[in-house]
Amino acid sequence: LTKNNKKNKKNKNFSPLSGSELKYEPYKWNNKNVVNNHNCYSYAMGKIIKELKDKAQPGYASGFNYLNDNNMTCYNLKKRLLKDNPASYTEKFNKKCLPGFYKVFLALDVGNDYHWWRQDNNKYWSHKPGSTNISNLDGNNQKINDPLKSSRKFTTRNYDKPCFYACIQSDLSRTLDEIYS
Repeated sequence: LTKNNKKNKKNKNFSPLSGSELKYEPYKWNNKNVVNNHNCYSYAMGKIIKELKDKAQPGYASGFNYLNDNNMTCYNLKKRLLKDNPASYTEKFNKKCLPGFYKVFLALDVGNDYHWWRQDNNKYWSHKPGSTNISNLDGNNQKINDPLKSSRKFTTRNYDKPCFYACIQSDLSRTLDEIYS
């Protein structure tokens, strides 16, 4: 992934939109009833689930076991995503998702954590670090054009291992309602 994007390092272009991207809505995600119970995965999947007790994790909806240091790999998280949302698929940054899909990005702080970003309908990318507010800023407080090229080093985490871009089905929220209700 890094090798493929090196030639675009100086390019400040955005990933093309499919027309199905979600709105960047901090007021909706940063309120006290949502911010503590939702994480980067639920944010990237675009779903607020009322009275969620445990944070959504890749693969839990599909019966996968708990994530730990041994199974928190790009390959395994991709497998979990594809089971949770079978219509999703990986895609390159400079390629548009199919209609009805929007783009997400995954990176790892190896041995510690994973993190998801999503592209919003304003072309910028945003994310939700754990139980904190959503943001469209990277580790250097810059707006995110491309999460691969942005700073993924934050105060307590450094997501320095990029994994992949994927296109997520926009109506996934209906599926998550059924799983997490």
